[in-house]
Order: sequence, then structure tokens, then C-alpha cells
Amino acid sequence: MNALIEKLPPQIFESFRCFDRRENRLPARWHQHAEIELTYVPAGSGERLIGDHITRYTDHDLVLVGEHLPHTWASDDFRGEPCDMHEAIVLYFNHDFLGSQFFDIPEAVKIKELLARAKRGLWFPPEFAATIGTKMKSILAQCGMHRIAELLHCLEMLCECEDTVVLASEGYQCGANSRTAPKMSLALQYIAENFTDSQLQVNQLAELAGMNNSAFARSFRNTTGHTATRYINRLRMGFARRLLLEQDLSILNICYQSGFASVSHFNKLFKSEYKMSPREFREAHTLVHDSSRAVLAHDAKA
Repeated sequence: MNALIEKLPPQIFESFRCFDRRENRLPARWHQHAEIELTYVPAGSGERLIGDHITRYTDHDLVLVGEHLPHTWASDDFRGEPCDMHEAIVLYFNHDFLGSQFFDIPEAVKIKELLARAKRGLWFPPEFAATIGTKMKSILAQCGMHRIAELLHCLEMLCECEDTVVLASEGYQCGANSRTAPKMSLALQYIAENFTDSQLQVNQLAELAGMNNSAFARSFRNTTGHTATRYINRLRMGFARRLLLEQDLSILNICYQSGFASVSHFNKLFKSEYKMSPREFREAHTLVHDSSRAVLAHDAKA
């Protein structure tokens, strides 16, 4: 797959890595690696890209990413910064870190099936994620066999979750490295930092990647599963959803802040994606929010 190959070997005396990504000062970039990755984001918001799946993430985001599945998290607070310093606990481990046949034993059959499904990326609901996140944080302070036991316990708990969501589409292909990987990664990084710029053009990205427009379009679609325009618009709509929920701004203002140059185009794309207009989306979620506050107020008085 056209994504940077990231290599993060275990530390001395460790068979797998567990770290807070703030300490590694890692940039938000489109990348893949041979290791399986479990990432927990306790708080924050932004865009999460797993294979050809693009969506927004919020607090208690937990995703299991299989081998060589391209992915990235790009937080709102650190867009445009050289490193993404949002807290995120990350576990990296090779499929055979306990031996090539460990997950073939009867006791590990469910974990083996879980890791096979993770090749398309698996998302877990927030309340469940918070429990796993607590266990992942405890691994940071552990050493010896306690670390391995806790990791296996986490994986076993993941197997029991019934509300898992598969992310990348069934037809998404995860390949090996490609000569165009650095070029596509550069373009994707530029998009992540500039998608709210209404002047962003696909031919700019092709020029940045040092490719002609047709070659860039073909490579981009092979990399992400989307055309560049579709990819950018989905990021913009996700950002607009956040503004609709969190900011008391006009629809016109949100349209422009999200990178759309035309409010009619914004409304059309938003309705096509979410089956309701931006105004209807805001009203629906405002009603839910107000109802929740009313229930909390009633319970407090009781």
C-alpha cells in the first residue's frame, strides 16, 4: 500500500512496545507497518483514517489495526503542527511475538480470529474502550511477564465485545510497499493540514507529489480507495459536523470554515452523506442534547 513504512522495534528486554505517543513526538502521517496496533485515545477529536474508511473520532477512541493496514489519526488541536501531541496509548506487537504457532493453541483461537478481522481495522465503543484504556495505561508501568499477561487479557476482552465495528471496506486491498509511497504520504499529510482551505486543488497535490494529474489520480485512489476530491470533501464534512455540534455559528460560516466555497454545494454534499441538511443535523442533535440535560436536571432534583 502507498503509505510510509514505519518501523518501531521493541525496546531492549521487551517483546512488544507500549507507549504514550506524546513521548515519541510522532507526526500524524499516513503509514503502515508489519506490527498489529491497538491505539486508545482517551480524549480529543479529529479525523481517523483506516484503509479506505474516513470518519471523525472523539473521546475514548479505541481501534485495533492489523498488519500493513494504512492508517492515521489527525487531531484537531495539532493540525499543521510537526508532531501530534494528543495523548494516545499505543500497543505494537508482531503476530508471532510469542512464537509462530502460539495463537494456534486451543485457548487462543478467539484471539486468532480477532487478529484476522483486524486486517480491516476494528473499532470498539467508548465505554468498553475506557476499560481497555485503563489496562493499557497499566502496561506502561509494568515489566516482565506481567506485561504479556496484561496484553493477552486485553486481547481476550476485545474478543468478548459484541459491538465491534469493521472499518475498511471488504474489497480494500492492503498491499506491500510502493515506489509512490513517499509521494502519496506527502500529499496526504498536506491534505490533513490544509483541507479547510477552499483554494486547495487536486492539481496542487499532483504537483506536490511530482506526478502528472492522471498518474496522481490513479495512485491516490489505489492508496485511499477514494478520489482526491471525495477524500477532501469527506474530511471537510466531518469537520463541519464538529462545528455544527460544538459552535454556535451560522451554516454559512461553518460552510466557509470547513473549506467549502459554495453553501449550496456544501448542503448538497452534506445531505447526500448524512441524509439530512446541516440545519436538520444541528436541530436533531440539539434536541437530543437538550433532552439529556433535562433528564439530568430532573435526576439532580430528585
